[in-house]
Amino acid sequence: MRRTPALIATALLAATALAACGTTDPAADADETAGGETDAAADPAAGPITVTDANGEEVTLEAPAEDVVALEWNQAEMVTTLGVDLVGLSDVEGYTSWVGNAEPLRTEPRDVGTRREPSIEAIAELEPDLIIGSPTSIPEDAMEQISRIAPVVLLQSADGADPLGTMRSSLETVASLLGKDAEAEQALADFDATIAENTAAIEAAGLAGTPVVLTSPYAEGSTLSIRMHGPRSSVQAVALEMGLASAWEDPGDDGYGLSYLDLEGLTQLPDDTQFLYWGNDGEDDPVETSMAGNPLWENLPFVQSGQVHEAAVGIWAYGGPSSMAAWSDDLVRVLGA
Repeated sequence: MRRTPALIATALLAATALAACGTTDPAADADETAGGETDAAADPAAGPITVTDANGEEVTLEAPAEDVVALEWNQAEMVTTLGVDLVGLSDVEGYTSWVGNAEPLRTEPRDVGTRREPSIEAIAELEPDLIIGSPTSIPEDAMEQISRIAPVVLLQSADGADPLGTMRSSLETVASLLGKDAEAEQALADFDATIAENTAAIEAAGLAGTPVVLTSPYAEGSTLSIRMHGPRSSVQAVALEMGLASAWEDPGDDGYGLSYLDLEGLTQLPDDTQFLYWGNDGEDDPVETSMAGNPLWENLPFVQSGQVHEAAVGIWAYGGPSSMAAWSDDLVRVLGA
C-alpha cells in the first residue's frame, strides 16, 4: 500500500496531546533470597517494573520484556535502538521506507497491520510479553481484546511543549520496560555528542542563525498542501539546538508542532530561507511533480537562489534519538557545513 505524506499527516493529526509520555515508578520489593539479598538488589532491572503510560494507565511487568510488538514507528525505533529485536511491527514496509536509514531493523518482524488498525489475530499468534505504541495505535473497541494478549503501554510520540524532553523521557521509559537503562543512557549521550559536533560544524561554516524549515508538500487532486514543521516540532528543535533559526515561526499544533500552508503562504518565509522538503525513495518528488514550473513557486527568492533541498530521506521526523541524530547530520550535509 502506498504511503503518501497526506496519509501520514492524517494519522499524526489524529493524535491528541495527552499526559506525559511515561514515568517509571519504583520497583516493588522482591522476596528475599536465601543469602539475605533481594532479587531487586541483585539486579534492579530484573523486575517487577511499573510505568504509567500516556493514558494514565499503570502497567506492571514481572520481568523486562523480550518479545515485543510495536504498533507505532517512534516506539519501534526506540526498542531497536536499545538492542531489542521486535517480533511484530505495524507496517514493516513503511518503517523500512520512512525510518530505516536512521535505525534499520536487524531482523524481519511479523507485520501486524497498520499503525491505526493492528491485527489482533497476528499479535496473539506472536505471544508477546509487551505491546507498545502511541495513544492512537489501538481503536477503542479493540483495546480490551489486545490487553488480554499482553501488557499494553502507550507512550506519547510528541509534545510541542518540550519535543526533545519528551523524546528523552520516552526512551527512558522504554528502557525501563526492556531492562536497558544503560543502553538508553549511552544512546542519549551519543545523541548529545552528535548535536555538539554538528553545532560546531555549523558555527565554523558561518551558518549560525540561518533560517531553515523542513516541509512536506503533498497534493490531493488539484490542491497543494505544505506541512510546516514549526519551532515546537522535534526536527526544528534540533535545528535550534544547532544554532540555526526557524524560517517558520508558527507554533503549530500542541502535539507535533505542525501547521499547513498553500503555495502562496510560502511568500511569508524569509528571502534567505533554506527550504528543505521531506524526501522518500519510494515516493514521487513533490517539488518536481507539484510545484516546479508554477510561476509563484519559481519566483520565490529562496527558489531563485537555489536554496531548496530534499532532506531527511529514510529519517523519521517524529522519531527518537537515532532519527534526530541522523536529521542533525543531514542538516550539516544539506547546508554544506
